Amino acid sequence: MLTLYFLQSSRAIRPAWVLEELNVQYDLKFANRQADGSVPKDLGVPTAVGKSPAIQDGDFILGESGAITEYICDKYDTQHRLLPADPVKRARVREFMWASEGTFMLHIEAYFGARSSASPEALTKLVGATQHDLDWLENELSRSSTKYLVGDEVTLADAMMIFPLQVTFANKIGTEGKSWPKVQQWLKNVESGEGYQRTVKRTGHRV
Repeated sequence: MLTLYFLQSSRAIRPAWVLEELNVQYDLKFANRQADGSVPKDLGVPTAVGKSPAIQDGDFILGESGAITEYICDKYDTQHRLLPADPVKRARVREFMWASEGTFMLHIEAYFGARSSASPEALTKLVGATQHDLDWLENELSRSSTKYLVGDEVTLADAMMIFPLQVTFANKIGTEGKSWPKVQQWLKNVESGEGYQRTVKRTGHRV
């Protein structure tokens, strides 16, 4: 059976949600972060860097959320529900997937790393980068009338994008006094979905 190593308040919500959407049986190994934010060694994450999330599927071990979610789909999503077979739709899903880590999380982590020591001007610039990301996503959602990022069903685009958006709004990174109605409606759609609700119930995920 596939094992998912899950650290509370982490990117692990994404592969967990994908597994729930596909009804894949999995064992959950769970831990809370230590006081310094690090991964407890007794979680036993088998990757070389020991970071969450990670999976072990038989003898195969894999880290990194994007790689994990794609592997799960390649192996278990025989109907191509979450990662479409159509090249155009597949590329669109991957655009959002890569933006979630290469743009959104990059700016969020830069903000967290600098907020205790950076000048007000530098923090303003970092906040502006996150606001620009939200503007981009708002525009992308405005170009479509679909419920989710790529169509009316959940895809890996939604599964990967949810965590940076939750972190942004929960920590109010440039969001106070501003509104992105399409983004906020998408987030409500995602968080109210049956598969996502099952994931939260099983993992206890919180931001």
